[in-house]
Amino acid sequence: MSKARQAADLLAKVRRTGVVLDSFPDDLVPVDRDEIYALQDALIAALGAVGGWKIAAASESAPLCSPLLASSYLPSGASLDITTNRATIVEVEVGFRFKADLPPRGTPYGRDEVLEAIEGALPALEIVGTRFAADFAVPRTVALGDLQVNAAVVTGTVVSDWQGLDLANLAVSADVGADHYAVDAGTTKEAIIDALVWLANNGAVRQGGLKAGQVVITGARINKPIGRPGEMVEASLDGLGQVRLMLT
Repeated sequence: MSKARQAADLLAKVRRTGVVLDSFPDDLVPVDRDEIYALQDALIAALGAVGGWKIAAASESAPLCSPLLASSYLPSGASLDITTNRATIVEVEVGFRFKADLPPRGTPYGRDEVLEAIEGALPALEIVGTRFAADFAVPRTVALGDLQVNAAVVTGTVVSDWQGLDLANLAVSADVGADHYAVDAGTTKEAIIDALVWLANNGAVRQGGLKAGQVVITGARINKPIGRPGEMVEASLDGLGQVRLMLT
């Protein structure tokens, strides 16, 4: 059995059963980007279909990315058991839903082709969770291989007329229980489109390319502790609307 498959089996068991790990074998820790991606792909193979992608736009010329499980996507207004998911962080992000497939091909997709394949932008929450006990220092490459510690993505309504928005100066706010947060700066539209083009031509190829219905989240604008069961998380992104999640 391959190194990636062995590592994925450990992480997949936690996702299925909720029984957490308090260590991780040194010989299964990914040592480079290729091994990180091999672990991600092995987890997807073990757990289900791809529903979208996570990418940190503008982080680097070839940004780290991860496929996300279709089962992890929830509609706005849904509830999530954060104890079972060992959720620790909520992030407010700009997401993009695709309306057309962009399968792997010999000629790279151009910017206009990728834009044409996008149905629209949407407000999104990413919930970050862990498969490990709180006192274990998880190796960074393991966290990245573990689908970049994604536990859930909550999506709002798609806005088709999004290209006129100034994403670099987008007003974003979030209420997590009684706590309020707000920002008005973030990644530019140009950098986000560049990241989506890179994803179409590079990162997503290993999972058959981007596909209609998939949602790509593009990086945290607000990153805060998750809150407590019984509380509501509600975010508002100027021009994109609201997205909500009930914590249980």
